[in-house]
Amino acid sequence: MSDDSRTGLNGIWTHLADRGYALTTDEAIGLPEKFRTNFEQAYFNDLTLHHDGGDRPVDRKRARDVIRYQWHGDRLEVREHETITITDRADIPGKRDHSRVELLGDPEGRKLVSALLALVPPDRRETDGTFGVNLFRTFTNVVTKPHRDHERFVIIYVLNRIGDGAKTCLYRSEDVVDGKPTAKPVREHQLNPGEIIIFDDEFFMHDTSPLEARPGETTQRDVLVCTVDYRETYLAATA
Repeated sequence: MSDDSRTGLNGIWTHLADRGYALTTDEAIGLPEKFRTNFEQAYFNDLTLHHDGGDRPVDRKRARDVIRYQWHGDRLEVREHETITITDRADIPGKRDHSRVELLGDPEGRKLVSALLALVPPDRRETDGTFGVNLFRTFTNVVTKPHRDHERFVIIYVLNRIGDGAKTCLYRSEDVVDGKPTAKPVREHQLNPGEIIIFDDEFFMHDTSPLEARPGETTQRDVLVCTVDYRETYLAATA
């Protein structure tokens, strides 16, 4: 990575403050060496992931969890949130509930949640909030167009990729008109397995290009897309 944040959390926090985004790796944030392989084998399978009617892209499989967290200084407490409902997201109106996986029952899942929440700078942390964890397996298109999730931070962690393409792009909001970019992205990066990007969702529209098959191969991308949510997100979900 050209703007590497492998110096640790302080480097990630500095890059977030200076640029609005930071790149890092699972190893750099303290996840065990075999975490990625073990997590993918445990959760990225047809028992956990499903395609739900009306979801887009049409061949995407997914599952989801929502974690309720509380920061007490540097100490983090987490528990399963009572609902995983998504409301008015991805140009799909209304409330949706996808297949749920409860990550906190797994020590590896608990490690993941703690490590990713620690990417948020201490001065930007809510003392009480929710953390959405979306497990996506895509085969062709990754997303439909540049968009914003309307949350505080978005974290994208690639577990595996077969094929090329799937470049993550961050655009300034004013550089996307009617869902189409009008200028080059602020940052374009093909996330490889083990790489993580966190960015301030208020600053950017984000997009990912379609997967591209190598000769004689199929394509597949397994990824976690996580959101550090606004308070009103979980209040609306439980209303």
